[in-house]
Amino acid sequence: MSTESYHTQHAPFGAFASFTVGLVGGAGGFGQSLRGPARQNVYVGFRRGREAWRLLPFFVPPKSSAAVAYTGEAAQVGAPPPEPLRLHSLSPADYERRLDWASDAWTSGGFGFGLRTPFDRIPEPETLSAEAARFHFAPVVCGYLSYDNTAGAEAVELVFGIGEADAQMRPLDDTRPALAGFAGGNLFGYATAPSPDVSLRQGFSVFEDVPRDVRGLHVLGGETALVFKVPAGARREFPLVLGFYQAGVVTTGLTASYAYTRWFDSLEAVLQHGLEQHARYTELALRRDAELAASRLDADQKYLVAQATHSYLASTQLFQRADGRLLWVVNEGEYRMVNTFDLTVDHVFFELAWHPWAVRNTLDLFVERYAYLDEVRTPEGTRAPGGVSFTHDMGIMNHFTPAGRSSYECDNLSGCFSHMTMEQLLNWVLTAVTYAWRTEDWDWLGRNHPVLLRCVDSLERRDHPDSAKRDGILKCDSSRCGTGSEITTYDSLDVSLGQARNNLYLAVKTLGAWILLGRALRRLDDVAAAKRATLAVSRLCRSLVERFEEDTGFFPAVFEQGNHSRIIPAVEGFAYPLYLGMEDELAPLAPLIERLRKHLRGIFKAGVCLDATSGGWKLSSTSTNTWFSKIALCQHVIRRLFPDTLTPEARAADRVHADWQRRRGCGAFAMCDQILSDSGKVCGSRFYPRGVTTYLWLLE
Repeated sequence: MSTESYHTQHAPFGAFASFTVGLVGGAGGFGQSLRGPARQNVYVGFRRGREAWRLLPFFVPPKSSAAVAYTGEAAQVGAPPPEPLRLHSLSPADYERRLDWASDAWTSGGFGFGLRTPFDRIPEPETLSAEAARFHFAPVVCGYLSYDNTAGAEAVELVFGIGEADAQMRPLDDTRPALAGFAGGNLFGYATAPSPDVSLRQGFSVFEDVPRDVRGLHVLGGETALVFKVPAGARREFPLVLGFYQAGVVTTGLTASYAYTRWFDSLEAVLQHGLEQHARYTELALRRDAELAASRLDADQKYLVAQATHSYLASTQLFQRADGRLLWVVNEGEYRMVNTFDLTVDHVFFELAWHPWAVRNTLDLFVERYAYLDEVRTPEGTRAPGGVSFTHDMGIMNHFTPAGRSSYECDNLSGCFSHMTMEQLLNWVLTAVTYAWRTEDWDWLGRNHPVLLRCVDSLERRDHPDSAKRDGILKCDSSRCGTGSEITTYDSLDVSLGQARNNLYLAVKTLGAWILLGRALRRLDDVAAAKRATLAVSRLCRSLVERFEEDTGFFPAVFEQGNHSRIIPAVEGFAYPLYLGMEDELAPLAPLIERLRKHLRGIFKAGVCLDATSGGWKLSSTSTNTWFSKIALCQHVIRRLFPDTLTPEARAADRVHADWQRRRGCGAFAMCDQILSDSGKVCGSRFYPRGVTTYLWLLE
């Protein structure tokens, strides 16, 4: 088994920024709105007396001193060669790492280093006092360095530093004497409290003694560090804070700035706040860690929950619009698309636990700006009015696209980058009813009653505009596709999951949406519309049962072209009624449930939906491209509804899934979603937030 080596994103809530570190031999550091790790050397370690520095392996040794760019070649003639830096890079065998839900810690003998990214249940932001808002929304990460030198006979030094020539740093005490540390302009920085035991270093190398100015620094150099002294016979722990700040308008299309600028006027203010609240943030992080530790999950599953949560937080943004309204965004990892609806619908379980107002905020913006009307192309080749749907996303990299248009969807395609009209219609229904039901926000549900009715019309017409030809399964493509055809969220898989029309996955997701619609409409006392939903559930259930292959014991993934792929997400659509406690709605579906049980019993075999090489889950029997977030979602449904279908090999597969994430391939990009099941290599969706579907495991 290869050595564990993986980056983790350490991120404050709503800042779309992270301090990324952990990959053996890999650079990381401070990153703002990046699609991958920053490229800073991170120097963290210790030395006893004048021994060599022993550093965690988060840096790439420079090939030459940056001073050469200033001194020139002539200045080197006749000069003695520089002494090699006395640095020892620790190997994974020299230290232990523990990743928890809100903490990440490394220990080596008496040395300790850790980062803490606490998260908490956040009430409606507009109801918070300024003090509470500052605590929840401060763009700060807390950390510490410690050393137990009680048995030592000489002093020990600890170091935390950053090296990157392109991120020229400045001493913070030039602008805020109460802070000891450094900042990269006004965008990011790190600090501790001034103390006789703390000193600053800056130069072309923080491990060389010269040159130094009157303060003992050389601000021309691109490397900075804090050095902490632990006397012989003592134990010390030093607080560390890492902060981010970006002022002014940072978006286009919609004018918005970071919400935290409402409560903080500078990077220095953020760092000062982080030090003042360090103990409180630490206590909160340890509380989250204890909650995960007390769960029934095994060690591999706990790791997956922790790694996923860290990457989710790193993709979050909380903006303030020009009119003062808050605007919530989750970016799509490395792709940086804004509020991709395919992710919103799967983040909903985590978000409703911790910040439910964010779900409502996104739903409202989809209605306000990213809804549209289309026509449908029928199987007979005619065109007819379609109805309402919603875009795949709202833009990319802080640019909000024009109303009714996404950054992703293009015309005249039948594969990746085509339109996802039916998928996004289902996503609005599922997310909206799940939000309203879980929060009991009946006023919001009532205000959106007209939208729900438009969704009912649209769902029916996408089955077929002629009611006599409806069987509940999508048969029509949106006119937006032009000469192409609709796709699903599984855009990079083969036709088994990628094609929307006559697709098993999408049909069961439609069933889940109709179940939720029926409940919502009955709650609204809309008897006529609720009856339409009940009829749709019955019709679709009957149609799916008819498509079960009794001779093979499987459902085909696509109900056309003789498709014989087998898929796990045939059950994905049940996640939402199960989450809302609507098990009674599933009782009338017994004939379908029983056939899905037979289907699952047949696919958890090596070479079908268990990879014959790795043993990991494959979403489709005909594709090795598998998505971990969807595996986690389907695992939850199967453990709730179909536990008897899981073979010992299928139950044990999370060891494989965890190993995918904590080895160098995926590990270089924190949480990854698209993985080749046979090799464990990442093939897309790096730095990805959607792994928080694992939160459902904690509810089992």
